[in-house]
Amino acid sequence: MKIIWTFTLLMIPGVVSSMSVIGYSGGGVMITCKYDKGFETYPKYFCKEQWISPCSELIRTEINSEEKWVQSGRFSLIDNKTASGLTVTIRDLTEQDSGTYYCGVEIYGLDPGTKVNLEVITAGPRIGTVRGYSGGHVIINYSYAIQHKNSQKHVCKTGENLCLSLISISGGAEWEHSGRFSIHDNRSAGLLRVFIRELNVQDSGEYRIIVRASEDYSFFSEFDLVITDDASETTSSSSPPPPPPSSSSSSSLVESPLQRMCARH
Repeated sequence: MKIIWTFTLLMIPGVVSSMSVIGYSGGGVMITCKYDKGFETYPKYFCKEQWISPCSELIRTEINSEEKWVQSGRFSLIDNKTASGLTVTIRDLTEQDSGTYYCGVEIYGLDPGTKVNLEVITAGPRIGTVRGYSGGHVIINYSYAIQHKNSQKHVCKTGENLCLSLISISGGAEWEHSGRFSIHDNRSAGLLRVFIRELNVQDSGEYRIIVRASEDYSFFSEFDLVITDDASETTSSSSPPPPPPSSSSSSSLVESPLQRMCARH
């Protein structure tokens, strides 16, 4: 009986802070929870409040673990001991993921933690798969809610345990360029356009478009880029090249927009 009671206490976090997070169906969120100095070596966990139990654990680290990155299904967790921060990523969101969660530090007694109120809103179709050919180009369109017009946005390519940043845009900039990558942010329309030029087969892989909603969380949409050597294998070989950096042309090689997300959010 004593063992069961101890376990119950460990799974009831003591709320130190709270945050509200908005995500969109089909996409994902990255949530950062801070913890106090001195808890670096303690186990950390992320759980969801349920009717039948105080908090149903979804993912955790172990005590004194050297592993900073842990994955379990759609959930992954990074424990940045230097910054005393726990970042939880949830992918492939659905409306059923809405609810109350906790980031907790497991100690003896009431666990310190952060309460996370997640709301998942129905969005339009996902970007999905974008196809191109070696030597060509692609343009990816991404619609976002107007209240995020001034938020930082960036594109990264996912790899093992990380997402390598390729280009970002923030502030009042309309265009940003980095090597073969360009971004045009039409803030009045809530439309981000990503240009990738001089494609090669090594560009194939999974990418994310990430919007930093606040210091506490970001939301993102993923897409797969498939590049082939034979231009005849794609339907976009006759499309015009992307516009020069100073152009505001709306022509595109690949049109994969999400439907405009609900303006009230």
